[in-house]
Amino acid sequence: MALLHQACEKWGFFQIENHGIDKELMDKVKQLVNQHYKENMKKRFYDSEIAKSVENTGNTTNIDWESTFFIWHRPNSNIDEITCLSEDLRKTMDGYIDQLINLAEKLSELMCENLGLEKGYIREAFTGSKGPSVGTKVAKYPQCHNPELVRGLREHTDAGGIILLLQDDKVPGLEFFNDGQWVEIPPSKNNSIFINTGEQLEAEQTTRPIAVPQT
Repeated sequence: MALLHQACEKWGFFQIENHGIDKELMDKVKQLVNQHYKENMKKRFYDSEIAKSVENTGNTTNIDWESTFFIWHRPNSNIDEITCLSEDLRKTMDGYIDQLINLAEKLSELMCENLGLEKGYIREAFTGSKGPSVGTKVAKYPQCHNPELVRGLREHTDAGGIILLLQDDKVPGLEFFNDGQWVEIPPSKNNSIFINTGEQLEAEQTTRPIAVPQT
């Protein structure tokens, strides 16, 4: 609990292992996403204006070198509207997200305990009349023939509540900014999950002062 509190307060990022999510399911998600990229996204990316602008002119201003799509899961799912997704990937992603939501709720309860809040405070704060808003950004960072010209994804902040990131288990790439320097995140060995507390969670915690008992 002390480590979690320190990570949230001082860093806003932390990595967790032994999280209880089925590792075979996580491996299958990555395998099916990689297969989907090769079959449906790779050629389209290299034919895109972004790829051509780097290859032809070396222009890297205001671009993100990534191939991506977004799935909404809660409160309403759009996964059936993404027609190129295989049935296997849809079912696997749905099962993975169910387990991921359970993990996010457990983390929110532990954060509440550290903050002296009621157990379900953060969960309820992020739950509207139709339920919590949950989505998955699936991103691949294709090989670039001029890697010195691109940075992958530009510097940014995440606006959500609790962001749970499953990275590649061999290739690093993610960095976060803390105390004036960029810190590199290692690959996700043993399917560890990297957690980022987003801006909405930071704002929620900041604007809800904790009552301190008078002595």
